[in-house]
Amino acid sequence: MLNKNLLYCALIILACFSSIAQALTDTGKQKQKEPTEQEEKAWIDDFQDGVEGTVDKTARWFDRFFGDDSTSTDDYDIQGRLIVGPRWSAYEGWKVDSSFRAQFRLPQAKQKFSAIIGRGNFDDIVNDKQSSYRSSVIQSTKDDEEWIIGLGFNPNHGETDRLYFSAGIRGGLKADLYVQGRHMWQRRINEMSQLRVRSTLFWRDSDGFGINERVDWEASMLETWLARISLDNTYAERTEGVRWHHKAALYHLYAEEKAIATELFVRGETDHDVGVHDVGIRFIHRREWFREWLFLEVWGGLHWPREERIEDRQRRWMFGVEFAMWYGD
Repeated sequence: MLNKNLLYCALIILACFSSIAQALTDTGKQKQKEPTEQEEKAWIDDFQDGVEGTVDKTARWFDRFFGDDSTSTDDYDIQGRLIVGPRWSAYEGWKVDSSFRAQFRLPQAKQKFSAIIGRGNFDDIVNDKQSSYRSSVIQSTKDDEEWIIGLGFNPNHGETDRLYFSAGIRGGLKADLYVQGRHMWQRRINEMSQLRVRSTLFWRDSDGFGINERVDWEASMLETWLARISLDNTYAERTEGVRWHHKAALYHLYAEEKAIATELFVRGETDHDVGVHDVGIRFIHRREWFREWLFLEVWGGLHWPREERIEDRQRRWMFGVEFAMWYGD
């Protein structure tokens, strides 16, 4: 899978450099007709169309379990993302993170049921943590990436209160079953800020019972500035006490679909030999890239990791690039 991730990155980077080289060549040839934007970037649209087509076929295959093929023209309300991000830190070296998530409603199941297919960190995929903004890259490790297939039920999908149940299989051929129920509550405190609380009860075959509690506070100081504080705590039979991850971030939208951000984060486990695993700061630049559904993120920063008692906590540099493709309705 690592080789496949490297292939994704190589293809994207190669296409980027090819476009630059072609532009320089055309500049030196005044009489040669310049290729149109559509001709230069058609491969991007073909790639997204291929992903959406595959997800759509998968959605129809799932929907057949709830009835016949009479709803083949129905809208499956497909939403998803594909993320590939090479990163480096002086502590861990080079790694390539990848994440894929596709969620779609099933018309023959009265639109109350939806299916989820994804690969990545289990909590990120099932709870869709990246829908608002990507969690700190230092939070997860390569061992956390796995395939997830699940079925969800939405009895209440309101704006201020949402209840969601899901069950499925994680870990690919390991067939690690999971069941969870999630409630999300959000309220606007005043004209400038809002509070969101998400509570999740779960059972996993390999982890036992557990609970996750996430609190997000957001404040819009100006139209182009947003501050966010996030507190995320998880307790399960496999954790050493409470596993926690907190962060504070400041975002500035300086142009249309262009933003910079500063993020402070800290994470650890209460009963671990080393209570605080990592503390750090990241500086992020994110922008729309070629298409309104394709984003490029470049980031760098410092962190002070320590996983074992015998280690010394030292300052470490880190940086990374992330390509994110969104698709669906």
